[in-house]
Amino acid sequence: MEKFVRFGWLFVFLALAANELSADQLTVLAPSGGAFTSGTNTEIRWTYQFMEWLPSTTALKQMNIRIREYSQQQGSAVTGSYVDVATVDVTTGHYTWRVPAYVSHFDGFLLELSMKEHSSIMAQSQPFQIALNTKPKIDPAAFKHLIAVTSPVAGQNCKIGSTVTIAWDKSNVSGYGTVWMLICWPNHTAAGGPFPTPNTGSYQWKIAETAENTLCVEVYTQDKKYLGYSGNFKVVK
Repeated sequence: MEKFVRFGWLFVFLALAANELSADQLTVLAPSGGAFTSGTNTEIRWTYQFMEWLPSTTALKQMNIRIREYSQQQGSAVTGSYVDVATVDVTTGHYTWRVPAYVSHFDGFLLELSMKEHSSIMAQSQPFQIALNTKPKIDPAAFKHLIAVTSPVAGQNCKIGSTVTIAWDKSNVSGYGTVWMLICWPNHTAAGGPFPTPNTGSYQWKIAETAENTLCVEVYTQDKKYLGYSGNFKVVK
């Protein structure tokens, strides 16, 4: 009987080792929706069920954490849109994350956890929002690649119907043929849809606004590795 039991456990072990481990063996506990304020710390928490069946080596314990944009229309993460957060030891079960000042061009964000050596072992959090703090800014620790937007400048008055030069320093994005622009409110939320333009360092924007507002311009690369904002300017009659 004892030999049969030992053989049974050996069979289970070999079956698990031979087959692809399923995604439900990694579960995100937090965040589970809601909103988080940029610049604050929050705990990313997860559970796992597979480490008992894998050798306890440092390489096999490594897990990647990424933040991805979420599309409500697609009901999933936006393809190709992610920023690496950290690589951690899965057995810790938690990671303290400083929430970055990211602005979604879709419907929010989610976190994706995946094993470094077994990328098919993956789980995603519930979608959540990032609320910018009272002094919106890009956290230098989060954004290592900034685009310097030099025009319009803070406090500039731009008349409705006039043409304004949007200018940016293209030196650190010279490898990109196209950049994207987004007209934003002062808190960096979208005031209009994004549009692409050749990466020439400047763009002539005709103000089609019909009401006076305070706005700013976001310039970014489609892969989201580079991003920057202009100063807040006023659209006046």
